[in-house]
Amino acid sequence: MPVPDEKTIRRKYVDLLCRSGFPITDAEWEALEISDFGLGNLRSEGFAFIDILRSARLRITLIALLPNQTLPQHVHPPYEGEQGKEETIRVLSGQTKVYVKGKATAPDMLIPAGKDSFYTARQESCLNPGEQYTVPPGIEHWFQGGPDGSVNICFQNRVDETKNLFRDPQSFGCPIGPKDR
Repeated sequence: MPVPDEKTIRRKYVDLLCRSGFPITDAEWEALEISDFGLGNLRSEGFAFIDILRSARLRITLIALLPNQTLPQHVHPPYEGEQGKEETIRVLSGQTKVYVKGKATAPDMLIPAGKDSFYTARQESCLNPGEQYTVPPGIEHWFQGGPDGSVNICFQNRVDETKNLFRDPQSFGCPIGPKDR
């Protein structure tokens, strides 16, 4: 099966975001970023995001996940005297599955092919529009879009994406935007 080109994938994310009904400014559309975390399989592992607010203490981000696409397992460890990043994800449209460490609750979970050892958090919470989940600092977790994809708003404290640790050693983690360089 041919890999869709960047323009086709971008269109899919834009369609998801438009269907969510969340108001997005022209400047925010221009700032839309897409990441495969350096893993080379965007259809399976990646996401698109738009920062709505980003400061030294707070980040509010729209996160779009294609159908069954995963945002790879990672953890927000403590640093600089802080416990680490707390992250709350709230579904705006579609369905998002949140996986954290704990008893496996979904025997039919869709782990990217050949990546079982990098997706060890197996306790699933399935979220629908209006539902949210807070991941405390220091807890390994990953997200996955439902069968129709999803759009989420994510609230995070103390943002330094370079501190995120990803289970897959091939991942370079979240990209750092131009304003952070």
